[in-house]
Amino acid sequence: MSITVQHVPAGHPYPRSVRPLEEQAAGDVVFWPDPPVPGAPAHQWWPPQALTADWLREHRPDVLHVHFGFEHFTAAELAEALETQHAHGGAVAVTVHDLENPHLTDQGPHRERLRVLLAHADAVFTLTPGAAEAVARDYGVRALVVPHPHIVPLDRIAALDVDPAEAPESDVAVEAAPARAPEPVPGVDRPARILVHAKDLRAQVDPVGLLPALAAAVEELDAAGTDVEIVIDVQHDVRDAAALAALEAGADEHGFTLWRHARLTDEQLHEALRAADVSVLPYRIGTHSGWVEMCRDLGVPVAVADVGHIADQARAWRRPEVLAVFDPAEPSSLAAALSGLVAARSGLRSAPAAHRAAQRRRVAASHVAAYRTALARRRGHAATVSVLVITGNRDAHLARVLQGLERSFRRPDQVVVVFMGQSDGAVPATDLPVTVGHVPAGHGLPLAAARNTASRLATGDVLVFLDVDCIPSADAVGILAAETAAHPGALVMGTPRYLAPDWRATLAAAGVAADPCLPGRGPTDGDLRTRSVPHAGRAHLRPGPSDEWHLVWTLVMAVGREDLARIGGFDEGFSGYGAEDTDLAFRARDAGLHLRISPAEAFHQHHGVHRPPLHHVADIVVNARRFRELHGAWPMEGWLGAFAERGLIRWTPAGDELELLREPTEDEVAAARVADAAY
Repeated sequence: MSITVQHVPAGHPYPRSVRPLEEQAAGDVVFWPDPPVPGAPAHQWWPPQALTADWLREHRPDVLHVHFGFEHFTAAELAEALETQHAHGGAVAVTVHDLENPHLTDQGPHRERLRVLLAHADAVFTLTPGAAEAVARDYGVRALVVPHPHIVPLDRIAALDVDPAEAPESDVAVEAAPARAPEPVPGVDRPARILVHAKDLRAQVDPVGLLPALAAAVEELDAAGTDVEIVIDVQHDVRDAAALAALEAGADEHGFTLWRHARLTDEQLHEALRAADVSVLPYRIGTHSGWVEMCRDLGVPVAVADVGHIADQARAWRRPEVLAVFDPAEPSSLAAALSGLVAARSGLRSAPAAHRAAQRRRVAASHVAAYRTALARRRGHAATVSVLVITGNRDAHLARVLQGLERSFRRPDQVVVVFMGQSDGAVPATDLPVTVGHVPAGHGLPLAAARNTASRLATGDVLVFLDVDCIPSADAVGILAAETAAHPGALVMGTPRYLAPDWRATLAAAGVAADPCLPGRGPTDGDLRTRSVPHAGRAHLRPGPSDEWHLVWTLVMAVGREDLARIGGFDEGFSGYGAEDTDLAFRARDAGLHLRISPAEAFHQHHGVHRPPLHHVADIVVNARRFRELHGAWPMEGWLGAFAERGLIRWTPAGDELELLREPTEDEVAAARVADAAY
């Protein structure tokens, strides 16, 4: 059965960019277009008809997701509409884009409407940690933070230059841009073009008030040897005629160019921005900025007045020099922002399309999971979730995993922790409901036995396996649980990212506490994401159905409790290290389960690796033989080949022979260790 979703508005660039990029990722979710507005042009979505009780009573969408446009209604009208949505069993989602409405001077009515929306919301999103804190403080509501997605269409971003420095992060191969002749350096070989955006002189902007600071900043830049030209763009149709007159007079007084124009098409706006060296936003109020993200897509640096939580958006940027905030009352602050951005302009390129596409997949998965969960709760059939963690003397890792689960937007109903060979193992203090189990350890870690013990102790309808090395993102549990519940008979594999060797040190340098025992705030998803990389061997995987069963890991994976029982759990004949995951996957496939890939992220805590894992050679040989007997194929072929090259084993890839010839020496094991490998 499909889920129908009505975004308000549906045609705005932001709602379009939080929908799944590939249909297969959520083929049962149907997004409706904006209802036509009586008497208005076809493209006009305001005032949004989907926020009226009459429309909702007639059309009954499963999910109503409100973004913008609710200022067209009174608080009472909004309450009636949202209660109508709930009356037919529908869910309400709200994204808090604006704590302050950029079109209004009196914010009282906006806050009253926002309070009504949040009081009725079954799922709440916002775009930055700072805004989430404000929503919790001012409205008593917990919001899921999702990074602002792309604004420029992905095909347009892909057509722009690609920065080779960003290429390793990409999840698709990208050819380097062809070599180009050196370009004139802005501010040195030619005046740097500073484009100040007055827009239509809405309440949000104060370009007139910025003129004196801008003039003083230009003098500072000139004295420092940076040549700039100031162009102020403003539309012909403005909301404040007096402000326009003052802007014209001020621009003339300071020798700035005033560029008046009709409302630009998206393509014209993109070209105008690409021709600029810095985009300046003279905001007086605001919370977030789609304009900033549009400039990020286009590769244009932005200087923005330090209001709201716009600066917080920069946490998702790979290169911080493309955004600078300034104090409008301090010319030196503006001069410093412009100087740094002009210097960065020559080497700046557009955001890689592959990065933006990967981000969109994550954001879309967060939204779909929230829709599924909110609707299930509204209708009284939400699945319960147990998160299963096995550990052996990894206490610091366990503490960080629990910290991650504590900040999960969809908190687990139960956490099961099974200690392997650690009879004195204890769970750190947490407000999560924790069940503890123990299994003895022999010569190696009893991974299969520990996972089976955790499964038997679990009470949830959905089991989420999470390695003790992995810190879940705030939305990971919710995404995995919702997708597993929505697709009975599925094994759902999440997406690991690998933290850099120095991730804890760089967090500490930024004032962030990587460990729960340390003072200071804990890391956000943005903190962890910018310090981690994807697995190159899995970058081709896309959300949705897959047949690549050989890539299944229990590192971050979910399955229905009944489905796991149907295939008999993990085979405890696999002892120690290797192949128990792949065996589970192959038996699941043979039992008729289907595999789904999910962008739900877990951040793998760095530890050195052995390439190949010589310290596990004996276990791998035993487990590989068992896997061959059961499934007629060799697992871990790359490792077996590496062992054979070193003379440790005799192996015939096309046959059945696999024999351990000798154990590696201590020197060989030491030489195989790579301390700074991501994975």
